[in-house]
Amino acid sequence: MKITFPAIATVRRFNRCACTAGLLLLFSACASTSAAKKVDVSGNVFTDLPVGASAYVRVDVKPSRALLDYILTQYRLDTKTVRTFFDRTDTAAVSVYPAAGSQHEGARRFLLAAYGKNYPTLLSSFSLFFDPGWKKTKSVTGRKYWRSVKNRVSLFMQKDKALISDADPFFIEESAAAPGNFHLFCRDSDVSAWITKLDFLNNTLARMDIPITVPATGLFISASGHEEGWEVAFRLETPGQAQARGLVSVLTLVRNALSDGYIKDPKVAAFAGLLLSEPPSVDGNALILKCPSIPEAALAGLIALLLIQLNQQ
Repeated sequence: MKITFPAIATVRRFNRCACTAGLLLLFSACASTSAAKKVDVSGNVFTDLPVGASAYVRVDVKPSRALLDYILTQYRLDTKTVRTFFDRTDTAAVSVYPAAGSQHEGARRFLLAAYGKNYPTLLSSFSLFFDPGWKKTKSVTGRKYWRSVKNRVSLFMQKDKALISDADPFFIEESAAAPGNFHLFCRDSDVSAWITKLDFLNNTLARMDIPITVPATGLFISASGHEEGWEVAFRLETPGQAQARGLVSVLTLVRNALSDGYIKDPKVAAFAGLLLSEPPSVDGNALILKCPSIPEAALAGLIALLLIQLNQQ
């Protein structure tokens, strides 16, 4: 089953901002690097990210490297410098904020926290100091970081951590803390996501001509690579078990409609077929969807679709 990259231009600007910062972070670093030591970010994996995001994503870089390289290639960002950045990065966490907030000056659209080893702090600071496009800026918290107004990219770097954003990389709000069910559901995953803004679910169902409203309170996504592809699971939290069972009944009808060719849009049918490759189930008050084997290209396309939906909120 093939899922392509629709409307890449819609999300290209977001990805380009993050990767541009990565380029500037490492343009003066050598290509070779020692192996990165695993950074322990157990417990609250989003402690360097503030509340209010539409989505929070955590990536263990080494087991996810082939997927990352594939996505970078699709966006034409597979450069030596970007590869070096991921060579030095062990774990990364990113938050994406609603587009409505971008109407206000200084509003944050994304924040990336990268944890690794031997980031070139002194060399990069020296280079940025002599670059007229970058200025040392003082955060609202009093800490200092580098800022490129033209590129709308902010950068803070320590030897073992880097913060990259399109706004102030520091914050005075409280740190985001994922629910306990998220940590249990995603504890063994290579890539995990916590989606907090779920309007896109009902919008997607409306485009599929399915007249229902999903009573969702949270969405967790877990992905782990193996020899046959990627194993991906979705946990949709609902207010109670009755709502979860009702969704199973509805999605079973959708699954049958797929086999009968009821959904005419091939992209929507491919997307729904991927999510419903196995029958849905219930775990307490949550709906569970499992996809046992997804090729990297299909998973990358799924990520692109999700970014598009979140970008439209």
